[in-house]
Order: sequence, then C-alpha cells, then structure tokens
Amino acid sequence: MTDAWTVVLQQHLASLSPLQQQSLKATTNAGACLDIIRLARGRRKGYDRLLQALQGLIDPIKRFEGVIDVIIQVNSGIASPIWGPVRLVLGLASERLATLQNIAALLERLVEPLFRFQNYEALFRSNAAVHSQSSLRNVLSSFDKEFRDASEAIRHCWTEVDIAANAANIEEAQRARAAENSRRAVQIRTDVLRWLCPSNVQDDLREQSLTRMVDSCEWILESPEYDAFTRSRESAVLTILGRPGEGKTFLATFVVETLLQTNNTQVLYFFCKAGDPEKRSALQVLRTLLAQLLRSDIVLSEVIEEIYYNNGHAVAQSVVDVNAALGLALRATQSPDVYIVIDGLDECQNYLDLIGILLEFTSNGAAAGKALHLMFCARDHADIYDGLKDRGDFLRLDAISRTASIRAYALQRVSHLRALSSKKLQQLVADEVCNAAQGLWLYARLILDEIQHLPNTTMIQHQLRNIPRGLQQLYTQILTTLASTLDDWQLGVAQQIFLWVDIDDFALVLTKDNLSLGVLETALQYVSMGEPVHEPIPLIRRLGSHLVDVFEADDDPATIDFVHHTARQYVEWSSTAAPGQVPLVLKPRRLRELYCGATAAWYLSQHPQAKSDCRKLRQTYGTLGDVQYFEMAYALWGAFKLAELPTCFDDEESIQITRLCGQLIQFLSSDQCLTWIEMALLINYSGGFSVLLDNIEDALAASSEAAASTHSSFEAFRQVRRVFFRDYAYVICCTGPAQCLLSTEGERRDHDAPADFSKRPLAHKLLQLGCRYSDLHDKVWSMGALPAKMVQLGPLPIREGPKFFPLGEKVSDEPMDMG
Repeated sequence: MTDAWTVVLQQHLASLSPLQQQSLKATTNAGACLDIIRLARGRRKGYDRLLQALQGLIDPIKRFEGVIDVIIQVNSGIASPIWGPVRLVLGLASERLATLQNIAALLERLVEPLFRFQNYEALFRSNAAVHSQSSLRNVLSSFDKEFRDASEAIRHCWTEVDIAANAANIEEAQRARAAENSRRAVQIRTDVLRWLCPSNVQDDLREQSLTRMVDSCEWILESPEYDAFTRSRESAVLTILGRPGEGKTFLATFVVETLLQTNNTQVLYFFCKAGDPEKRSALQVLRTLLAQLLRSDIVLSEVIEEIYYNNGHAVAQSVVDVNAALGLALRATQSPDVYIVIDGLDECQNYLDLIGILLEFTSNGAAAGKALHLMFCARDHADIYDGLKDRGDFLRLDAISRTASIRAYALQRVSHLRALSSKKLQQLVADEVCNAAQGLWLYARLILDEIQHLPNTTMIQHQLRNIPRGLQQLYTQILTTLASTLDDWQLGVAQQIFLWVDIDDFALVLTKDNLSLGVLETALQYVSMGEPVHEPIPLIRRLGSHLVDVFEADDDPATIDFVHHTARQYVEWSSTAAPGQVPLVLKPRRLRELYCGATAAWYLSQHPQAKSDCRKLRQTYGTLGDVQYFEMAYALWGAFKLAELPTCFDDEESIQITRLCGQLIQFLSSDQCLTWIEMALLINYSGGFSVLLDNIEDALAASSEAAASTHSSFEAFRQVRRVFFRDYAYVICCTGPAQCLLSTEGERRDHDAPADFSKRPLAHKLLQLGCRYSDLHDKVWSMGALPAKMVQLGPLPIREGPKFFPLGEKVSDEPMDMG
C-alpha cells in the first residue's frame, strides 16, 4: 500500500509545474504557518464583504432550509441536482464561517508555541546542561500539557457543536412535522367542505338582519318559553309557529345573532326556501349544518375523515353518511352548548324526516354530555305540530305582541314622506296600516311601499279608504295598479315575467330550478318582435313589483325568483282562479302552457341561437352545454301535453286560444319543427334516453279522442298533435337505439306504422332524421368519453327504413294539410 501510494504521489507531483510543486510543500517553521494564517485572514475580509452583499439573498433561502431537508428525506432525487449545491453555499456562507474563524484562532495559538522549538534547537547546540533528561522532560511536559489541553478543548467544543446540531435537527423536524400536520388538517377540511357543498346561508342572515327593524324582535327575550329554552342545561326544543309574513324569519335571524354573541356556544342555522333547490331538502340542511360546525373547529374534520373517504362520491348524496358525520362532529365538538336554528321548516320538502334526524341528535348529545338546543320556525301545520308536540315548548305568534312594533315601523316610514307633512295624518296612516296588517310584517312593508309612491295627500287618503285586507288582496291591488301604468309592450313584458318565473314546474330542466336571466331575455325578445331588450334587469325589477326580483351572484348567472314564498303561492293561485279575480298581468297564466309553448316554438324555429345550438350538437355528438334548449323544449312539451282548457274562459281568452293554437299547429305542420326534432334526436339517441318516447306517448294520451274540446281551435290543435306524434313515435321505434325504446318496467315499446304515413312529406323528413342518427348511440359509446368539442360529425350513412318512397326524393317545404 505504501509503495503504491508513493508511486501515485510521485506521478502526480511530476505532472505539476515547479510553482505548483512549491505550493504543495509543507511549512518548515512557525513563521511560515503564521504567514499562511495572516494571508487567510486577509482573504476572509474580502469574503466577509461578499457575504454582506449576498446576505439579502441567503437569508430568505435559509428560512426554508429545515422544510426542504424534510422534503429531501421523502424524495432524495432532489438532493443531488438542486439542493446539494444550494446547501453547500448556505453552509459556507453562514454557520461554517464562524467555525473557520475559530479554527484559525486555534491554529494561531498552536503555532505560537512552535517558536520555542527553534530556540530549543539553538539551546541543545550551545548548552550541554539542557541535555539532561529531567530538564528536557520539564520543558517538553509544559508543551505537551498545553497541546493536550488545547486538543481537549477542541474535542469538547466539537462535541457541543454536535449536540446542538442534533438538537436543532430534532426541533426543526418537529416543527416541520407540526407544519405538515397543520397543512394536512386544512386540506382535509377543504376537501370535506367541497364534498358537502353547503348552501350560502350567511348572505341570508345578513340580508334579513339589514331589513329587520330595530327593537322589533326583542320581545322574545322576555318570553318564558325562550327563557326556559336558553337556560336549560339539557337538550331542549322550541317551536315557533306563525302565519306567512308574520316575521318568523326576522325572529330567527334575531335569535341567531343574539346566540352568536354568547361565549362558549356553538350556533348552527339554516333558512329553508321552497323556491331555491339548494335550500329545500333535508340533506342540504344537514350538509350545511355540518359545514358550519367544521368551520368552527378544524380538528372535527379529522373525526369524520373516514366517512368522507369511504363515501367515494364527489358530492355527499347519502343522508346516512351525512347524518353519521354530523353526529360524530356534534359529540366531538368542545362546545358544551350547541344551538341549531331552522327557519322555514315547512318549506323543506321532507321536513318530517329532518325533524326525526335532529330530534335523534338530542339523545346522542345528552349521552356525550352535550346540551343540544333545537329551534324551529314554521307555519302552523298539523303534521309539524304532531311531530314536535311531545318534544318541547311551542310559541305561537299573535298579532297583539307585534302591534306596537309594526306601528312604530309604519310611523318611521311615513315620517319621511313629503306628501305627509302633517303629524296627525302620519299617525293616521300608521294606525290604519297597523290595523290592516294584523301582525303581518310583510303586509306592512308592501302596503307602505305602495303608499310611498303615491304623489299627494288626496291619493294617500283614497288608498286608506280602500286599503286591502290580507296578502291576497294586497298582491291583487299591487298588480292592478301596476297594469294601469303600462303600455301594451310593457304589459306583455310583465306577463312574460310571471309566465316563466316558476320554471321549476316543468317536467325537467336538468339542474336548473330557478329561471335564468338568459331564458327570460329570450321570452322578452319574443314579445319585442324578435329584438333584444337592452338593460333587462332594471325593467324586470320594476315590472316584478315586489313579487319577483333578479338575484345576482358573483360567480353564477343571474336568476329570477319570487321575493317571498307568499308571492309564489299567490301567482300559483292565479293559474286556477276565475278570470274576473285575476289581475291583467297574471291573466295569461290561466293559459300558461299555450303561451309558453308558443314562445318556445318561435325560439326553436326562428331564433338564431337555436340554429347555432343545433350545429354544436352535430359537432359534439349530442353533448350540449349551458344553453336554453331544455327550458324551451319542456315549455313546448307542456303545450303538447295539455289535455284540456280551463272550464270557463272569457272572450279575450278565446281570442288568445285561437291565436296560440294556430301558431302551434303551424309549428307541427311544417319544417319549423325540424330543428327541434333534430336536436331532440341528437341528445336522446347519443345518450340512449327513453324520456323522448315517454314524452311522445304522454302527448298522444293528451290528444286522444276522449280529450275532445268544445273550442274549435283547440280541437284542431288536438287532432294535429295526434297525427304528428303517431308519426314521431313510429320513427323512434324504427330508428332509435334499443335503450330509447324501453319502458320504466324495462319492456320494449313498439308503435305500428300510422295510416297514410308515406303520404305525409313531414313524416318522411322525420324518418330521414331518425335514420341519419340511428347509429349515433353505438358510435358515441364505442369512442368512450368524448371531449366537449370535436371534429364535425359529417354525413352519416342513412340506414334504410320502410321504403314508402325513395329517400333522396325532394319533399316540398310547404306546410301540409294534416286534416
């Protein structure tokens, strides 16, 4: 080994220049050592200046040194190409600098005693006395002790350095682990909240709080029922019952805000709304309550983590899973008192199920040492009372308890009216409004809105002499007054608003339960001779007249909905009321199916957007995005499924029936319907949906002989429907995928060829479209998942159907006589 080392060393030295060989020689005396140390010190000064210049870049990197070390342990591939050089720079630029300085100082201390050996050499040569063993031992022992002490000090210092470094690494790892756990907890909560998709009830709380009159709800704090409810150390239930518009929502808002100011109390709340699909199901209530609980304590997300991962769905759809998760979270929360406030319980579609689930939590909470307080606000329904009568106290709202508050509210409103400068008249108006309201806050607000728009004292006094009694009379007066101020075009716009606002009544509009602004704009364009309406939102709000409003959100398209649930009930009532009882704005609702069907027929036959949507369907193999086809298509089906007219109608309605039926007959008797037919085939054939044949059979049933009408135009419309949908059903059975022909029981449905099918040109065109897209289902499914946009479908081979006449024969575009 020694010989090999010598050979290698000699070969290396031989490859160096004389100057390089000189620099490799060891120092021969202490002075040379000190010269090297001084030179190194001079270089360090320049190095220090460089470090000061780079300190601004080094410090930010150094703060993340411990975190990156943890990452390196997981993925060592990062170390060599990236972190290794950076870590070396950091090491040389920070802690190692102090170490080098200490080593330099220590070497200097070690070199200084070496000067003695130069003196020892002269001493041995000139003085024989020092050659004695004892004298030499004394001299050398002094140096040995000094060297040994220095060596021990170095060893001790490095031991301390190692201990400090290990401790620093442990602390850094602990901090990194804690940071990682915190990050993971936040990520779990984010994932769980996304899974729950809670409703936005915070805005509901804020909106009600802003509109609630000060000191209008404080009376509940003094009621014995509420006092017992809040003071109970065990689980308790309080149910507040009242009429529509009596202020239950304001009361629930006040209670929530009061409880939120209480220390060591967890408050969960929800405002049910029958007209909002996100706020009318028991599942959505439970999901939102759980989300509120998770936001208050991040640790609770880990409690339900297993349920979340085992569910396996992007959105929580299982009441069982959400129920179990909410139960775990309620037992694990640190708050000893949990309050749950549910407003509008009667507007929840399955409120009896919700009552049962929440009542079960009261028992579970007691078992876990928690006091769960449930407060429900609802209308006085018998089944709600039966479900809760044995589980807590009831507080029924009465007009007397709120008379003073309503009067104060009315007096405050009228005190700002210029037309009411007299204090005596102001008090008179406040008294009349208070008496007519009979405890209904909604009535007081709406009638004062009407009085506020009256121009003078005489008109106000006239209003007081004819003040309506109850919300139904009030709504009728509001809309009657509105109609008297409108021209024909504005009246048509207002009628379209109230025809389309409750679009969720249609059979299917995918996930859209509220009317989108785009659909209503199309309806307004129909009554505007095909021209778009500019700035529709202010127009809709003015003509909606306190019953309907536009709701705008930051991320979602604007929607149209009722302001209050009582407005929805009133508009629905107008659909079946006698002609003389319905305001002019709402009168078309008695023939709503025909009106909306005529609008849809115009859109699907003449609107450029419908043509564009049809082209998109051809390009995307039947995949349709956010368009208006479904709303319009099901408005059309509503007209086709109409079996009979109202039992009585006046002369004006008879004229409208003739006009509307004529438009629908023209649509089904000509090429106007082909765009609609092609879009329906593309969507249903590509997806293998049986709903198209379901709708056709429903339309056939509505147009049967038993549904004969005394109105000649509607009877003609019935006969045209009967012929058209027989042809349509036969085309579906000949060309549709097998999935499209199955009934709800899973049996195949067949329709025979109608009489004279081959003699009807429109029937031939329906068959052509059916054959064109007959293999679309197999083509789509064989290609798997398709992107949103694809290469255009291109001409498909036409599968031969019944050869009544050559498929290439040109057919006349003229409307045909279906007689």
